[in-house]
Amino acid sequence: MKLGLKLLQERSKSGSFWWSYISNLPETYSVPIFFPGEDIKNLQYAPLLHQVNKRCRFLLEFEKLVKDELGNVSLDNHPFGGQDVDASALGWAMSAVSSRAFRLHGSKRPDGVHVDVPMLLPLIDMCNHSFMPNAEIVQEKEASNDSMLVKVIAGEQIKQDDPLELNYGCLNNDLFLLDYGFVVPSNPYDCIELKYDPAFLDAASLAAGVSSPNFSSPSPWQQQILSQLHLDGENSDLKVRIGGSELVEDRLLAALRVLISNDREVVEKQDLDTLKSITAESPLGVANEAAALRTIIALCMIALSHFPTKIMEDESLLKKNVSASTELAVRYRIQKKAVIVDAMRDLTRRVKLLSEKQSVPAQ
Repeated sequence: MKLGLKLLQERSKSGSFWWSYISNLPETYSVPIFFPGEDIKNLQYAPLLHQVNKRCRFLLEFEKLVKDELGNVSLDNHPFGGQDVDASALGWAMSAVSSRAFRLHGSKRPDGVHVDVPMLLPLIDMCNHSFMPNAEIVQEKEASNDSMLVKVIAGEQIKQDDPLELNYGCLNNDLFLLDYGFVVPSNPYDCIELKYDPAFLDAASLAAGVSSPNFSSPSPWQQQILSQLHLDGENSDLKVRIGGSELVEDRLLAALRVLISNDREVVEKQDLDTLKSITAESPLGVANEAAALRTIIALCMIALSHFPTKIMEDESLLKKNVSASTELAVRYRIQKKAVIVDAMRDLTRRVKLLSEKQSVPAQ
């Protein structure tokens, strides 16, 4: 927020050196904190709704803090020239920084390591995003002095009128929408977030036809492995993901494999990395693997059912004359549902292959 406050301060100055840059910044941003209430609901995805509400609360609390600090400051000493710094202005500044700043090397610590700091880079911040960029940012020192140069270097031949594209990062659509105000179709890094919950797993296993009493009541040796996976105990992290580059978060896969198995000896023959690996070929047996994957498919079905609309309904809505924020919210939720559907297809294919293995008679 420090860089955002500096941006507001320069915007309030008469004759600021940066005015030509600031005056060309967007007046509004398409990030969810500026969505109408109905379009925040239209996102339909609880983890993102939580983040949007969290940012809105932060802005309101920060507005109160700023007003308390500046309440008795004279106009001559006012850092914003007497202008009101409310939640809307703070939201504009935060959005300008989140969508345009780059984290680059700043000052050097005594140990020689550079501290990364957010920087606004005029002109460079007009480059678009691509996971297959045609350019990259390079930071280097001038040979003659200690000044730092920031350059955009072409990674390939760029034709006239082609856009310059940088990779903003291997981010999911939650972060692209929250920070940049857009959604990447078929984003290979997009995923859904679930809470690791024994009751949720019980419901999924019931839907999948997998019989395992261990989800709600794991054995002590299973609990020990869950603790190693940080899914049980004091330092637990119960957020798990489906989709993206992993397909299934390795901790969730390992937990299901272990909980479905009743054979402690077989489980303890495998190291934790093998239990977590989706590329490991049925480390606890084909039947165990099929049951674990079917349970994950059922988790996906339950997650999909939590969305109040179907993809076809969303696509029909986009054909109507809707606002820009409604369109963005609908496109976002379509991509989330597509992540679930794609994961289910991949997992179903894997289950089918396992079934074929089970049906092959022993030679």
